[in-house]
Amino acid sequence: MFKNVCTIFPETTIAEALRVMVEKKTNSLIVVDKNQKPIGTLSSYTLVREVVPPYLKDDPVFSQFGAEGTLDHYAQQFKDRKVSELMHKDFHVLSDKDAMIEAASYAIKASRRILPVADEHGRLIGAITRTCIKNALYNAVFKEQPINPEPCCCKGEHS
Repeated sequence: MFKNVCTIFPETTIAEALRVMVEKKTNSLIVVDKNQKPIGTLSSYTLVREVVPPYLKDDPVFSQFGAEGTLDHYAQQFKDRKVSELMHKDFHVLSDKDAMIEAASYAIKASRRILPVADEHGRLIGAITRTCIKNALYNAVFKEQPINPEPCCCKGEHS
């Protein structure tokens, strides 16, 4: 688990969430309420999915015929929407006592990049990413050359 988690509030705009992701060099944010309880996640995949027009989602081959500026057009349409409109609400919250295999199982089941870790009161205390799981797997295989299982993460919280 790492503790420097990038968080954002549900009323934040998509434009601001995107700015945080780029500035903090992260592909995932945990959405928290005013009490720092995780209520959702937002990924770069979700943001990219929103700018692809519906007619291209089923057959990306047609994108080669797309007009210049299509990405800009769709980006402008969704930038002022709220994070609460796009965040994933179906996610599992881990506790700091859960085993890494449980984190790995939930990451695969829901295809999530990040899993929040909460204390006994439900407040966010950290997160486990696929990178954390990959590093733990490395340490299990290369016990004589362990690495820090913590990934590069946010340098401070946003929310």
